[in-house]
Amino acid sequence: MSVEHATGEKEMEGKSVAYDHLFRQFTTAPPGKLYCVHGTGRVFRLSLAAVAQILLAPRINGRIGEPFTGRPVALVDGTNRFDVHYLAEFARRLACRPAGSAGARHDGRRITPEDLLDRIFVSRAFTCYQMEAAITERLPAFLRRSGSSVAVIFGLLDTFYDEQAPFFEVSTALQRIITALQRLRDGNVAVLLASRDVTLASKERNGLFPVLLRSMDRVFHMVEAGEGRHILNESAAFRPLPGNGKEKEMLMGRRALPAASLR
Repeated sequence: MSVEHATGEKEMEGKSVAYDHLFRQFTTAPPGKLYCVHGTGRVFRLSLAAVAQILLAPRINGRIGEPFTGRPVALVDGTNRFDVHYLAEFARRLACRPAGSAGARHDGRRITPEDLLDRIFVSRAFTCYQMEAAITERLPAFLRRSGSSVAVIFGLLDTFYDEQAPFFEVSTALQRIITALQRLRDGNVAVLLASRDVTLASKERNGLFPVLLRSMDRVFHMVEAGEGRHILNESAAFRPLPGNGKEKEMLMGRRALPAASLR
């Protein structure tokens, strides 16, 4: 499987941006937003670093808070790429920073891996039906209960590429998901999607990813630059897709999600 995404469209021109630019844009006003980072498999670690920055940011979505907010972050994982060891190591590096830096809590105590991990709530999806249920049902309910305003989604479309699921079902499910994401944005929730680029044998399913991208407010593309380096390019602005106004009836026969933290 190639690591170039077959969008069926000419590659959009963009500009190179620093990683901290992504973090800064995601954690400042306006509060509601839909961002996507796609490209190499390193997009997942980049997104985990963004999660840690979000938890430590003195301003979350334009609202003043403590240097260590304690607000939970919801993470929906559709590709089994949540790397708890990487996140723990990230926290350990922060703990080595001088006092008064971003690695220290407002009460003066150093940030520990547990401080970050205890505030990340993960739900895993193994089928496209489970992914739809996680985003349209479990995620909004969790955000309301917890008061969180940040959600991260890994590999939203990975399970949609399974040929065992009829294309009509996955395409209509994607439209319901896009509607749900737009409602989260309208409710002042910041959503970050991370996706690895793939090329599929099915021309129809290759067309799913461009549909998802057109619903995003901002899109960042990570590419390899040689010698272990990666470049993050910001694509030209996409026009968001209009919502359908109301939720359509959920698919019949959907398998229930396994026990997870987003309940």
